[in-house]
Amino acid sequence: MFKSNKKYNPEDYKNSEFITIGDGPIRIQIARAHLRTMADYWFVMKHLCQINSEAGLTKTLAEEAMDNK
Repeated sequence: MFKSNKKYNPEDYKNSEFITIGDGPIRIQIARAHLRTMADYWFVMKHLCQINSEAGLTKTLAEEAMDNK
């Protein structure tokens, strides 16, 4: 991930349109202006999947198979 020295200022995003990525307990909100290409979406989704996995929210194929029985 990139590091920015700029401090977050809510006023900068006062009129921004946000989208929410993820439908579970962990969600990411991003200003639509920052998602310009499919690669941007992919980058965010990749990190969301990593966060969900580290939090223990991702099931293995074996766990999913047990749920379907």
